[in-house]
Amino acid sequence: MKDPAPGPPTEKPPHALMRLGVAAPFLLVALIWGSTWYVITGQIAEVAPSWSVAFRFIIAAPAMFALALATGKSLAIGRSGHLLALALGAFQFCGNFNFVYRAEEHLTSGIVAVMFALLMVPNALLALVLLGQRITPRFMTGSAVAIAGVALLLIEEARAVRLAGDVPLGILLTVGGILSASLANVIQANETGRALPLASLLAWAVLYGAGIDVALAWAIAGP
Repeated sequence: MKDPAPGPPTEKPPHALMRLGVAAPFLLVALIWGSTWYVITGQIAEVAPSWSVAFRFIIAAPAMFALALATGKSLAIGRSGHLLALALGAFQFCGNFNFVYRAEEHLTSGIVAVMFALLMVPNALLALVLLGQRITPRFMTGSAVAIAGVALLLIEEARAVRLAGDVPLGILLTVGGILSASLANVIQANETGRALPLASLLAWAVLYGAGIDVALAWAIAGP
């Protein structure tokens, strides 16, 4: 019995980032995230940083609820969902942004943005501790190179603006923002977070974060 004739060679599927369904959302998120630094720079020149953050999420909260309803997602997330949303609000929409806004009083927005490119490092470490996810040697090597590159940028920044701002304080504030955002990212990936509609979870998280922001701004900067 003869072997069947070989069929035509199968084509290798394109890389994920070459697929429109992946590339378009990626580019949209990159555009939104990248342009937010200009918004921050304009805000901190007008009002207290704490109130800038509070105003931002007071506006965002009803928009997120509208998005959840428009996409047919239920806003009922249960007790565990509300606890998770409260934690996300505290870490992501309060701690993260309050640290970042204050950091930009001492560092240029570009430096803060570049430092935030290291967000994947604490993400991986916290995911290892909290979720049991593995870290590869390749990732550790790449992270070490990235950290070294950012460190060189920070040294140059310290030399350039020695008389204009407190660079070490700006670095510490940025690190606080990175750790807050990273913790929010990782706890969002737990079983409760994966079981809930993302739009609904974020709507409640933004609302809780806005409430914490207002209380913090009132306490620090006054009404």
